[in-house]
Amino acid sequence: MKSACRMGIIFLSALSISGQTRGAINPVSTIIEQPDALIKITKYDAAYQEGVRCSREGIAHTVSYMNTSRRKIVAVQLGLVSFDVWNEFLDRTNGVSMADLEPYGEDTGFWVATASADFQFLTGVVYVAKVRFKEGEIWSVDLEEIAKELREIEKGFDVSKLLETTEK
Repeated sequence: MKSACRMGIIFLSALSISGQTRGAINPVSTIIEQPDALIKITKYDAAYQEGVRCSREGIAHTVSYMNTSRRKIVAVQLGLVSFDVWNEFLDRTNGVSMADLEPYGEDTGFWVATASADFQFLTGVVYVAKVRFKEGEIWSVDLEEIAKELREIEKGFDVSKLLETTEK
């Protein structure tokens, strides 16, 4: 039963991300380029998924990324920002992985974020928020730089929205 449920989640996620359950407006998935992050996001898909049986309703974010450094990484935090059909801020969450990532290694993560009115989702944005190296050093993004990019979607975007706690 557990594997059937997982297969259902994978199928529903793929169906939702492909846009098959949406109307004429297809979701937009945007990667913010960050040459200094030492993690390169190689693929990103975001879409609203309805909650059915064993899948959770919300905005599904699938991210593939690569360690571009020569150092082992032990934790990655990705910023996942969502906007609605009106290009207004909907939600933000963090995708966190604490799996070891060897130099030049690759990984993929999947996170579902629930937000009030998440069915209005249209645009997802991903960026590298933090990286923790094996030696304990932590790299963090300048959120003001991210906010500049997000203002291309929502004019006047306030950087404080990236700091609000929305995780449950």
